[in-house]
Amino acid sequence: MFQIAWTSLLLVGAAACGNLENAPFRVGTVHGQLTESDAAVAMVSLVDQPGLSSHVEADGRFTLEGIPAGPAELFIVATADKAARVRVDVLGGQSVQVQPVSPTPAGFFDMRVKTTNGFRLSAAEVSVEGTPFQRLLLDARGRLRVGPLPDGCYTVQVVATGFPPTRAEACAGPGERKELKVDLEVDEALLNLGCEVVGCEEGLVCAPNSKCLECFGNSHCAPGLSCRGNRCEGPGPLCAPCTGDWQCAPGSHCEVLPEGSAACVSRCSAGDTDDDDDAPSGAQSLPDEDCAARCAPGFTCQTGRCLPDAARFAGCHAVRRLDAPCTSNASCHELGLTDGICLRGACTVTCVADSDCPSQRRCGTSPAGLVCLPRT
Repeated sequence: MFQIAWTSLLLVGAAACGNLENAPFRVGTVHGQLTESDAAVAMVSLVDQPGLSSHVEADGRFTLEGIPAGPAELFIVATADKAARVRVDVLGGQSVQVQPVSPTPAGFFDMRVKTTNGFRLSAAEVSVEGTPFQRLLLDARGRLRVGPLPDGCYTVQVVATGFPPTRAEACAGPGERKELKVDLEVDEALLNLGCEVVGCEEGLVCAPNSKCLECFGNSHCAPGLSCRGNRCEGPGPLCAPCTGDWQCAPGSHCEVLPEGSAACVSRCSAGDTDDDDDAPSGAQSLPDEDCAARCAPGFTCQTGRCLPDAARFAGCHAVRRLDAPCTSNASCHELGLTDGICLRGACTVTCVADSDCPSQRRCGTSPAGLVCLPRT
């Protein structure tokens, strides 16, 4: 019996020694260098194991240790807008030198997270599974730009207090800014609390029935809009903020602009252009200079849309800042009024003729020269 036990112990010891001796051969090391990098943001990690990561030296060199032997993929962030994914075969107990990596333009996800009932988001976070982008905090409106992401497809998870985790699949191409909308279903326990306790997302109000609504009275709507069926309806002027076409005047519609917000805009092309999905098939496009006259004063035809004159306004948000309080010309410039003038404590812009002035303004004489003035 003693001999059998001793033999078993020897076998166990031998197996244990074997495990110790073989352990270093189960992982390997990868060395590489990026042709372009920013040491302040650059990092290299392992796809699906983001905990295995390494910083990048000033010269672009990196070393990633402890990678399980076998096929692997590196997730590389090189600069604020460039990234890469690189496949590599890791040899146990050995070092592998990869070819110099040239990062390419990265993609980004513009997250737009909302609740199905309009409740306010609390402690909402986004994670891109298998990458270093973990538990990124959304802002109060449920928005966040996630990236830079190497070209590829990803699973994005959104978690928030009172809502079950929600996943979405999306792909990011080189240099692509993709809007990713996620709707969260509220838990019954949170629903029972009502909006008096939880609160409503930005743009909604808590109604007496404990539901989040756009409005239940005209006072909840912007000037010029009225509350109809718990919805603020138009007609809103060009560049007015909106959530749907019902808030825009006839001949215009609600559209998300390059500046990131939605506003009422009109078309200045009668044809089927790349930017006009609603135009009749086969219609001929009009050159911008031929249809510019279709735009209202202060607007010019840009890529088929009547948008604020870029020589005077940085976008629709800038048009809405006309007459904003100011202390200097510089304070008007900061509001997006490119050639803004602070006149009698309010912002305006220079002009040559009435056609340069939006929002029912006229081009008139002032101590600062010709500027856009309210019509009297």
